[in-house]
Amino acid sequence: MEKEITGGGKDPERHIVSDKYLSLSGNAGRVLQALSYWPTYGLLRFFVRLKVEGQENIKELAHTEVIFASNHTSFIDGPIAAAVMPRFYNKWWPQGFMPIRFTALEQFFYWFNPIPFPIGLFAAAYVRLNGSIPVQRARGDLERALHNVVRVLKDPSNKDKVWFFPEGGLSRDGHVHQGKRGIAHLYKKTGVPIVPVAITGTYNIGVSGFFLRRRSCLVKIGKPMHFEERLFLEEIVDRVMREVARLAGKQYLDNVYESHEKK
Repeated sequence: MEKEITGGGKDPERHIVSDKYLSLSGNAGRVLQALSYWPTYGLLRFFVRLKVEGQENIKELAHTEVIFASNHTSFIDGPIAAAVMPRFYNKWWPQGFMPIRFTALEQFFYWFNPIPFPIGLFAAAYVRLNGSIPVQRARGDLERALHNVVRVLKDPSNKDKVWFFPEGGLSRDGHVHQGKRGIAHLYKKTGVPIVPVAITGTYNIGVSGFFLRRRSCLVKIGKPMHFEERLFLEEIVDRVMREVARLAGKQYLDNVYESHEKK
């Protein structure tokens, strides 16, 4: 029996998210992102002179599932993701391209979570309302960690877009680093195309840099990528991140790490 996330259980890993919850969360994210689209787009256009290239590469993906994979250089990358979606089918908002769903650790969906009260309540409300998908810490067990994401991408009624930062955190030097295996696992399980995206101009921007309009942000959307079944997870991730680096015009640092550290 699958149980919907409802509150502060002592052991979040024992709770399984219901299909109904994942669907309702996606619908909530769609409404929230549609309502906030123009304010977000306007702020980014004004403060960081947001520009986007390559929207035509995803025109045919409006009504199908997509895995977006991008570099991660600043705190505004999340809002940028939704703001750069194309308005091919509706001049008022990116119809067919929302919600852009991110992932968050399952523990943060509970009203009583590791974030101190009362901020934790707002964090739980936010991840629920913006369409985030719960994932678990699983020490390299991708099947367990990304189970809910696979379910979302396999549900033909969703047509959702999921955005990943495969590097696993903010870049410390502005370069594109080797990604973790999560996006490759999802591709192998679902066959959903991976679209590489490069975000440039926001590295180490800071709050003052944002409001003082010291940067210009350019986002380049690449072409959907498909891979042969025979490829290893690491090979798929490597090809995606090399394409992200190429689009960004940045150096690709394919640092090596142990397989159990990859996700």
